[in-house]
Amino acid sequence: MWKVAISQLTTHPRRYVAVVVAIVLGTLFLAAALLVTSSAKETTKHMLGATYANADLLIVAELGAYFDSDSAFYDLVGTADAPGSLERIPGVTEVYPLTNTPATMVLPEDSTQRGTFGPNADFVHLTSRPADASLLSAPFVDGALPEAHDEVTIDAATADRHEVSVADTLTIRSLTDDTETDFTVSGIFDNSMNPTVVGAVTGYVTPETLTQLADGSQSADMALLRVDGDLDQVLAEVQQAIDSAGLPLTVNTPDVQISEQLVDMMGFDAITVVLGGFSAIALLVMTLVIHNTFSVLVAQRTRQYALQRVLGATRGQIRKSVLTEAVLIGLIGSVVGIALAIGLMVALLRLAQTWIPGATFGMDASIVWVVVIGVVMTVAASWLPAAQATRVSPVAAMRPVPEVTAKSSTGAVRLVLGAVLILAGGAALVHFSLRGMVGPAIFAGALSFLGVLALGVLFVPGAVYALGWLPRLTGTPGKMAQLNAVRNRSRTAATAAALIIGTTLVTLILTGGRTVQHNTDELLATNYPVDIYVELSGVAATDEQDVSATTERLAATSGISSAEALAPVASIDEPWAASGTIFAGDPNELATISDGIADDEARALQTPGTVLVPATHTADTVTIRTADEQAVTLEAIRSELDSVTPVVSPQTAEAYDLQAAGAPVVWLAVDSRDMTQSELQELVTTMIAEAGVSAQDVNSPLMQRAVYQQAINAVMLTVIGLLSISVVIAFVGVANTLSLSTLERTRENSLMRALGLTRGGLRSMLIWEAILISAIGAILGSALGMLYGWAGSVAIFAEISPDGVEMSWPWLETAVVVLIAVSAGLLASLAPSRRAAKLSPVQGLATV
Repeated sequence: MWKVAISQLTTHPRRYVAVVVAIVLGTLFLAAALLVTSSAKETTKHMLGATYANADLLIVAELGAYFDSDSAFYDLVGTADAPGSLERIPGVTEVYPLTNTPATMVLPEDSTQRGTFGPNADFVHLTSRPADASLLSAPFVDGALPEAHDEVTIDAATADRHEVSVADTLTIRSLTDDTETDFTVSGIFDNSMNPTVVGAVTGYVTPETLTQLADGSQSADMALLRVDGDLDQVLAEVQQAIDSAGLPLTVNTPDVQISEQLVDMMGFDAITVVLGGFSAIALLVMTLVIHNTFSVLVAQRTRQYALQRVLGATRGQIRKSVLTEAVLIGLIGSVVGIALAIGLMVALLRLAQTWIPGATFGMDASIVWVVVIGVVMTVAASWLPAAQATRVSPVAAMRPVPEVTAKSSTGAVRLVLGAVLILAGGAALVHFSLRGMVGPAIFAGALSFLGVLALGVLFVPGAVYALGWLPRLTGTPGKMAQLNAVRNRSRTAATAAALIIGTTLVTLILTGGRTVQHNTDELLATNYPVDIYVELSGVAATDEQDVSATTERLAATSGISSAEALAPVASIDEPWAASGTIFAGDPNELATISDGIADDEARALQTPGTVLVPATHTADTVTIRTADEQAVTLEAIRSELDSVTPVVSPQTAEAYDLQAAGAPVVWLAVDSRDMTQSELQELVTTMIAEAGVSAQDVNSPLMQRAVYQQAINAVMLTVIGLLSISVVIAFVGVANTLSLSTLERTRENSLMRALGLTRGGLRSMLIWEAILISAIGAILGSALGMLYGWAGSVAIFAEISPDGVEMSWPWLETAVVVLIAVSAGLLASLAPSRRAAKLSPVQGLATV
């Protein structure tokens, strides 16, 4: 039977085109989903983990912990003078402490720029260089890391700003004693995506040079490790050594650290959860598409199998023949699908890099499993229909296949099975979604969707017939198209299944993606409520004129919409108050700047004797201490957020004689929060130069928010690319089933032509039939997609949003999806209808 199978492939290659295309698109979809997952993680790693993305392991201090030169931290990680104890662990080839110190760079004499630290100096964030340059995630544009102690590397933005090249000389001034030292530029590296160095020059020097410039003021909170051995074993031994030293440190891989950052920020690992579920859906879609196409093809060959059995072939031999065909075309289709997926992802990411510079291609070994899955799914999709065909006796197989109805035995089984899957799967989907159990919810949704497809043969033809009033208005071809929908129910359901699958997936991703993006924006806004804040370290809080003048200069920067100064007026001892400081500022102005203060909270704060506290504070009052250590009890205005800056109004400060003491802080809002990281960095640099504040006093939560948002946008952009694939899958699925059903109906169509139906009438009938089926498939798929999108959104945000998820329904996009699906059905019907109309009635009736 191997010869028979191979001869079938070589003799009738066109017969297998539809199946190969389905396999190619199915594996392309699954492979692209895996590549989206790996690329999204790689992109996120290079954005959020710009400092440590290339390390094998990293040692991270607990939040807020920094280690100075005298800390035992350096006994572990080493110093410029001596290696640490961790390098003695087998498999550790380098331990690189990210030791850094602030400094200033004297501007070149011919520079036309104003410095970010002073009129003639930029603030510099200097870091010691690693021995292994591959530990740095930012690639070099020119040159290399410094080898000599009088060499420095700088970022590309600084080099462009001051027109500095490799081998030029720069002067670095120490902040500890104002000593100036000349350095030769040894290299220029690409701009870092690290949001913590916004507005500052970033550079690398040798560890010895850094120690000299720091003069004891250097600090570190992280160390990178290069490992040449068993990663898990090394990680365990490093963690054991850290625990023995009693330091507040943990050891992670970059991927784990990124996941933990996402969890800390959003309450869940968005990349793994969302794209893991997306890959599971892709697998289901691939299976259904291949099965649907192969079922039609195998069912069409039932008579051929029967003839082979009449001539002496056994059931086992026929199964082997089908298995051989499936393995060969499954292998071919899977390899082609993976190749196309890789090419598509590379193209999409190159396009994405226009808007998202950090978009990075990623691929892991799991892509190989797509070939295995493609072959297995193809074999399964062909085996089951072939097994059903071989169970029919040769004589019975020569007869027409009976229709599947609710009264037939097959229809009864489908009715019971489909009803059980829909009811049980739907109930489980709602149950798991409301409890935030994403994995079980996906599985339950898949079961309910299988139930819908199982019952499709029973309700899809009726739905098509109900919509058939529209083509009936066009005359006889329209009436015949409506009747065909219920006359061959299996064919109608099979054709609609392709579009139900495609539009369900598209609408699911549109609904879930839109909702997740909307709610993620809200989460980012609450985690990073102020765009930019500047600590006025050189201005006395009591000098109202100087504070006001500096605030006005900051607000006058192009790109800044508003600014408000806050004065530290009291202290507080509460676990939720990170800084332990109470600030005074105009609540109404602060509400326009910060998402952390709502309008009703601002109005409540106007009442003297009130203070803003986070939602976690349960008491109705708060006790604060004034500058002279007097205790004052204020009424708590509870915010909707879990983390806010404690603020009082000027009226409260005056009523309780709360005097300003310490450095004031200015909150700033930008014109547009859609700025890219580079645009925001340029704005901050300009603001520092024009307002005359120090870069080390500027912090931009919006920069960190922008990095997260860019990572999410990168994911959404690649997902949108996958949506285009699902539309193509649906189009090909409709084209396949229409083409095969037209071939199956060759004699029937020719008989209608012989009875007087014109060529135009036959074309109109087939086109209307395709439009009706496509419209019903798209409408049902869109409804299902919105339902599954709601369930997925609820599951994702159930644990992290106590007030529930705020849905964002894509009504306009869904209408476009339905229109595209109907257009796809129309286009898919053109070629089959043209072929059917060209065939003469005599030739058609002579077809066996």
